[in-house]
Amino acid sequence: MSASRDHILNKLRAARKPFPDAPPRPQPYRPVALLDDRSTEGLLERFGREVKNLLGECFVVEGDEAARGTILDLLRAQQTTDLLAWDFNHIPVAGLEAAIRDAGIAIHYPETHDEFRAETIETIRHAQVGLTGVDAAIAATGTLVVSTGPGKGRIPTVLAPTHIAVVSLDQIVPRLEDWVARQREIGLAAIQDRGNLCFITGPSRTGDIEMQMILGVHGPGKVQVVVKR
Repeated sequence: MSASRDHILNKLRAARKPFPDAPPRPQPYRPVALLDDRSTEGLLERFGREVKNLLGECFVVEGDEAARGTILDLLRAQQTTDLLAWDFNHIPVAGLEAAIRDAGIAIHYPETHDEFRAETIETIRHAQVGLTGVDAAIAATGTLVVSTGPGKGRIPTVLAPTHIAVVSLDQIVPRLEDWVARQREIGLAAIQDRGNLCFITGPSRTGDIEMQMILGVHGPGKVQVVVKR
């Protein structure tokens, strides 16, 4: 019995040793998604194209006034009466909060970590739209990088049927690897201190056993991105 045990343990110990013919980890990694044009306009064009390929919508506007008008048009098209939103300090459009209130739309900043959780959920459950900014936008895949923090709750990105995200032009980066590299430059604590970090690539989607794609089952079925130059 002891010999059998030793034989098994010796095999396990040997298996933990690195394979002698395993190649070393490469210093540079080949990019998963290729980009032909890394200029500002090239990144914008690629990002918009990828968002549309994902069945999202992308609207490029010039300045705050155009951004406000486009967002209000999108809210009216959804017949929005109740809006879930981040603190507007995290949404890069001046005067947007006042413009939405002037349009008669109720703005909710959902907070579910207090004793009024049940009342809050009941109030916001029928909201038509969630409105947020982003941490970054990935041109190669049309992905939105969104983290939580003070004034940046997760609920506006997942609860309402439509998610409108506002992106400034300088937030568009070529690939996810570039965004990660930027975080390393400023210190990984910038990521580690966030309560939640999500990568949103198009509307929520799932496929049933017959492989039929269905949008909006586990989150917003419509994603609209407003890019402000």
